[in-house]
Amino acid sequence: MKTLLRIDSSFNSDRSFSRMMADYYVKCWEKENPNGRVFYRDLDTEVILPLTSKTYAAFYNGENSEGCLGVSDSLIDELYSVDEILISSPVFNHSIPSNLKAYIDQIVRINRTFEYDEETGDRRGLLTGKKASVIVSRGGKEKSDGVEKYLSGILDYMGVSEVDEFSISGTVYKDVDERVVEVKKRIETKFDKVPL
Repeated sequence: MKTLLRIDSSFNSDRSFSRMMADYYVKCWEKENPNGRVFYRDLDTEVILPLTSKTYAAFYNGENSEGCLGVSDSLIDELYSVDEILISSPVFNHSIPSNLKAYIDQIVRINRTFEYDEETGDRRGLLTGKKASVIVSRGGKEKSDGVEKYLSGILDYMGVSEVDEFSISGTVYKDVDERVVEVKKRIETKFDKVPL
């Protein structure tokens, strides 16, 4: 049974284009994996606090005093437990939302999702054997913010090198419905079976 972890970060639950595209992605995924299971993490409702100096230090010394590694351990275990990862994010102030950044800071962790070779010093991602997709929405038409590259880079840093990117830009313009159709078609090309 294949498993998918969907991670949403948009603050806008009513008219979020990143969530809308993620919804369609999941429909396609479920059509292709009828016996699969989707796990859902909503970073807008499941608040993850920013790192503290105590937690950051524990990443390196391994001392789980006062349970400061509990959140990180849980989130990383969740990633290891699934076959595929889907991250949806709006562009917020030319970057990702703060809730997604807080999530990333908890999962990019030495000796859990990456490590350094003691002899060569080369970094090696540990979250291997997984596939991921990134969905990014932005109000403007330009992609100068580099959000897709950043998210794909974070995944690759942890060992997830096979990452598909689906972007919808210009969501504030009148032709947004045409853009939605275009992105849905791009998502469909990833799957052999798609919803009718």
